[in-house]
Amino acid sequence: MSDIDVMNTLAGIAPDSALAALRRQRPDVVKHLQGSDDVIFSPSDDGGLTRAERAAAALRIAELLRDGVLDAHYRARLTALDPSGTLAKTVTGEAQITEGRWDAILAHVDLVTRGPGSAERDDIEELLAVGLSSHAVVSLSQLISYVNFQSRVLAGLRLLKGGS
Repeated sequence: MSDIDVMNTLAGIAPDSALAALRRQRPDVVKHLQGSDDVIFSPSDDGGLTRAERAAAALRIAELLRDGVLDAHYRARLTALDPSGTLAKTVTGEAQITEGRWDAILAHVDLVTRGPGSAERDDIEELLAVGLSSHAVVSLSQLISYVNFQSRVLAGLRLLKGGS
C-alpha cells in the first residue's frame, strides 16, 4: 500500500493518531480511495479530458459543496496544471471561455452535483455532441461521483476527529 493517503492529508489526520490507526484497520478502503484519486486525476490515458480540466471540474464541485479544504486542495492542483489560471477563473465566474465544450462540462458538473441522479440521456448526449468522447464522459462522471463522495467522507472524518 502506498504511503500517500489524500484523505488523511485533507482531514488533517496525524499518522500516529487514533483515527489514523482506525483507518488502517481497513487498508482495502484506504488503498481503493487513494487508487481512485490516482486513476481519476492522473490517468495513463486521459480520454480527452485533460488533467487540468479534471482539476478544474473538481474545484467547481468543491465550490458548489462549499468545502474549503477540498477547494484549497483542488485549487492548488489546478494551479500546478494551469499556471495561467484561465480554468480557475472560469470555475469562479471571473472569466469565461467561449467554448461550448467547456461550458457543457461545467454545466454537467453543476447539474449532477446539485441534483445527484438528475442527469438524463439528453445531458449525456449533449456532452458527446460538444466533442467529449465516451471515455471522457465516463471519466467526468467518475470524477463528479468521487469528489462528492470525498466531501462526505471528509465530513465524517472531521466529526470523528471532533472538528467542524
